[in-house]
Amino acid sequence: MNKSVVFDVDGTLIDGTEGVLQSVTSTIEYYNLHNLSKNELLSFIGPPIQDSVKRIYNLDDEKAQLFANHFRKIYSEGDVYKAFVYDGIYELLDSLKKEGCKLGVATYKREDYAISLMEHFKLDKYFNSICGADNENKLTKTDVLQNCVNSISAACSETIMIGDSFHDALASQKLGIKFIAVTYGFGFKSVSDAQKYDSIFIANTPNEIQNFLINECNEVK
Repeated sequence: MNKSVVFDVDGTLIDGTEGVLQSVTSTIEYYNLHNLSKNELLSFIGPPIQDSVKRIYNLDDEKAQLFANHFRKIYSEGDVYKAFVYDGIYELLDSLKKEGCKLGVATYKREDYAISLMEHFKLDKYFNSICGADNENKLTKTDVLQNCVNSISAACSETIMIGDSFHDALASQKLGIKFIAVTYGFGFKSVSDAQKYDSIFIANTPNEIQNFLINECNEVK
């Protein structure tokens, strides 16, 4: 089995829907913007906040950054912890650590929030490195993933990325990293969605990820 495994956060390790949507809704009200449908609100889960608000409200870069700053202030004051870890994640991480894997996090969530969230849910003990986005949204997902691989001293050819969106898939492809797509998150709604991108496996649950990786490891042995 590949000895380095990198995880996305939102939609892969953790469901942070409640906290993100609460902060988004509060920020929309603060700036007196028009209300959004449930599907429009859900589209804020995963991508950089600036990208989402520019896409939906057609804001310029300056106004989008102001929106993001206000969102992050509210989010950091408590909404960040309105989340839960998906069933099977602790067991998956335990099994990978027992196999001697180096584990990392590469997320579009701002890095300090990601670290705080991992600590809150006692996930930080599993990871050799937790890498996230910068406040100005200058880093791409490819940049974040590359930073993570570098920080755990891994080779791209010996690394697997696990994520729920095309951002994760494309970043992995650009770096020559194997990709496992998950359908229980926010990006890929079905197996057919995930099949549009190169992957070595498509998982509907964390338990399926664990079984696939352990079987792969046993085949190598």
